[in-house]
Amino acid sequence: MEDILRDVALDLGLHGDGEIHRLTIWDTYRTDTLGKSILGYRLLDRVGNVIFEGEDFCCSPLHAIDSDDALAGLLTFLSLQPGDTDDEYFEDYTDEQLEYVAGYGECLSLLYASDNAEEREAFADWS
Repeated sequence: MEDILRDVALDLGLHGDGEIHRLTIWDTYRTDTLGKSILGYRLLDRVGNVIFEGEDFCCSPLHAIDSDDALAGLLTFLSLQPGDTDDEYFEDYTDEQLEYVAGYGECLSLLYASDNAEEREAFADWS
């Protein structure tokens, strides 16, 4: 059973069309070799399709695992697009994942992945 830490709505409606995506993170109760907590995550698109899911994210030890900073850190990785980093990063991406980051990666990054809390959108609880 997943121990849900955060379940948030991401408003990516670039045209006011209610494009609400969902991000959920949970504690796996495992740590990496540096002692950082390993978190699970699931990102759903606006119709509920799973785009990304895994249990391999380690947030900064400077951030609480249920914090907005942890969510922003995860979205930094999930919003990367080809050209942002080495091509090898995308080797295991599906066509759907590549389409998603091409369509929403920049929006995710600009709205939610900022390191500066004052510059990013607030994370709203999923309801």
